[in-house]
Amino acid sequence: MELHQLRYFLAVAEEGNFTRAAEKCFVSQPSLSAQIIKLEGELGQKLFNRLGRRAELTRAGEFLETRARNILMEVENAERQIKENEEDISGVVKVGVTPSVTPYFIPPLIRMCRERYPNLEVHVQESLRRRLIDDVSGGLIEVAISSYTGDTPTIDAEPILREDLVLAVSKKHRLATQQSKVSIDDFKDEPLVMLGESATLGDKVFDFFDRMNIQPKVVGLCSQVRSVKEMVNLGMGVAILPAMAKEEHLPFDIVYRSLVSERMTRLLFALTHSRRYLSPGARVFVDLIREVAYSIDSK
Repeated sequence: MELHQLRYFLAVAEEGNFTRAAEKCFVSQPSLSAQIIKLEGELGQKLFNRLGRRAELTRAGEFLETRARNILMEVENAERQIKENEEDISGVVKVGVTPSVTPYFIPPLIRMCRERYPNLEVHVQESLRRRLIDDVSGGLIEVAISSYTGDTPTIDAEPILREDLVLAVSKKHRLATQQSKVSIDDFKDEPLVMLGESATLGDKVFDFFDRMNIQPKVVGLCSQVRSVKEMVNLGMGVAILPAMAKEEHLPFDIVYRSLVSERMTRLLFALTHSRRYLSPGARVFVDLIREVAYSIDSK
């Protein structure tokens, strides 16, 4: 069993097709197929069911897939750790972040990183929580900032910030002038604009209503905080948003009211792979995440 055979095997498993896997590995399709056949011969088991153009893992293939990923990951860990100078903070760190966090968390992070580590290049990928978790697990990004439900065994999740959720209303709304915290009874009959990019945030909002046996009147489901604010600004409804979303350079005629319920908070995590080698650049970036989170929490 050779490393290139395992790489070809995983490519076919991921693509579900020998031709696409060959293109991904930059080899000819006959060469890749020959190596897979050789691997199957060495193991004495079929690894794929060939269904026309589609290739599906057999039971033996599923067994090998997990172990092949672990083997290649350990090889990659060893290579990177040997080659990288722990004192040299340079190169590229790939970071993922959810859309509701990006505008408020990433700018100060990038500024601090440029000031302290000018030779470290940061690549930011904005995506949905589930995609970010998959990309951390798959080694496509090293660090992600997101909510987390604890459902992925390969993920190390460090809590970095717990923040309140707040009610956003138009300045013309009747609740805009209310001085005290608002309860669900104050807006239970109002049209609700939802931030739908985070399943955990959406679940929390719906659970908030369910505990009171109230069916929310959802009139909008948006993927961006700005879109939610635009709809609230137009008076289309109210919205429950993370407190950091109050920070905004663009003008919106919106007022934010604190909620009575102490359960209306969200927890953000720094997500990394539990077994994959974390580069020196990624490690210092996680330190910066902790620093920025502390500064936000202290406001």
